[in-house]
Amino acid sequence: MARKSDKRPKRISATEASRSFSKVLDEVASGRRYLIHRRGHDICAMAPPVVAGRRASECLALLGGRTPVVLNGGFGDDLLSILAEEPPEERPLWGS
Repeated sequence: MARKSDKRPKRISATEASRSFSKVLDEVASGRRYLIHRRGHDICAMAPPVVAGRRASECLALLGGRTPVVLNGGFGDDLLSILAEEPPEERPLWGS
């Protein structure tokens, strides 16, 4: 099974893709990307859909403007741990 960290797509033939379509879909669901080629040309890219979501830091910014809530003592430590593991945000160089 493919790892989610695979960044480069795997190139396979259209014949191979059709013969193992279910397996290819399973691997795409696990994060794998494919380039399908036929007669020497790439004709299709298969990849997981882009999922829109909020980063933990964005959630905290939204919560900052709300009424304070008292939580158990370990919550803050858990949240700081999650934020520490969050990868740096990748934004386009043109600042959009």
